[in-house]
Amino acid sequence: MKRVNKKPEIRRHEIIETSLELFREKGYDQTAVSDIVKKMGIAQGTFFYHFKTKKDIMIAIVERLVDEKITKIKALAETEEMNAEAKLYAILWRQSYDDESIIEFLHHEYNASIHQKVLVQIVQESVPYVIQILEQGVSEEIFQIQDLQETAEFILVGVNIMFDTGIFSWQENTLDQKKLAFNRIVERMLGNSFTFSNPNTSEK
Repeated sequence: MKRVNKKPEIRRHEIIETSLELFREKGYDQTAVSDIVKKMGIAQGTFFYHFKTKKDIMIAIVERLVDEKITKIKALAETEEMNAEAKLYAILWRQSYDDESIIEFLHHEYNASIHQKVLVQIVQESVPYVIQILEQGVSEEIFQIQDLQETAEFILVGVNIMFDTGIFSWQENTLDQKKLAFNRIVERMLGNSFTFSNPNTSEK
């Protein structure tokens, strides 16, 4: 069979996509490099040309997933078409991955370490943009805040952990109640001077 030469970026992307598929099916720890190259029909040397180890693929996947979320949050923080309340609401309840199969991958029982890394990086890298939104809310006289950094961290950790279905599997009616309660807690944290205008928190 004639060898197919592809541009490095295309081959790298294919390796990541194939790895994601196998990690989703078998889990990260249960997938070997030999499984990846066999499924792709490539030589192990091709794999190691692009990635030194399987861990390097995990790092690339984590970076990709985090970048996708942070790009959306950054765009929200920087738009001039929304007030701070609307931006914060969108960050809380309207953030999802473009590819829904990513959720299945993250929630696989053998991918817990990757899931944790993604959550931690999303929180850490989101903080500056949430602080930017909180500062906007203060200037708009919507929010009243003393500790910007800690407030942003608390909100992000709360929404990313409590409402991650791979960590907590709430019944639908319980989930709706907890989302409403979370909104009320955030409103009090930010000075109790506003109420989220959109009560429908079931969009996430």
